[in-house]
Amino acid sequence: MAKTIEIVTFNLAPGVSDETFIAETKTMEREFLGKLPGFLDRDTGKSAEGGWIVVLHWASAEDAQSSMNKFVEAPGTKAFTATIDMSTFKMVRYTLEDFYALEK
Repeated sequence: MAKTIEIVTFNLAPGVSDETFIAETKTMEREFLGKLPGFLDRDTGKSAEGGWIVVLHWASAEDAQSSMNKFVEAPGTKAFTATIDMSTFKMVRYTLEDFYALEK
């Protein structure tokens, strides 16, 4: 099983502040995402134009898919999902082919 990178881009729902989104993100990460098998880490960023990106790393494509199946049905993810304009939501998964990090 190869590590999987999941890239998600979206805009916030109308009227949702950055602070509200980040608060819901942190709750969802700690209460749901961080407890899933195969979850490695997650980065969230905002562009100068106001668009958002989330980069998730999973132990495998199967773990990533399993998370989506659970996410859709979990009651604890509804407040997070409500902060996103789902008409702008895009997700792509990639299989990790190379990794490089500077030694510390």
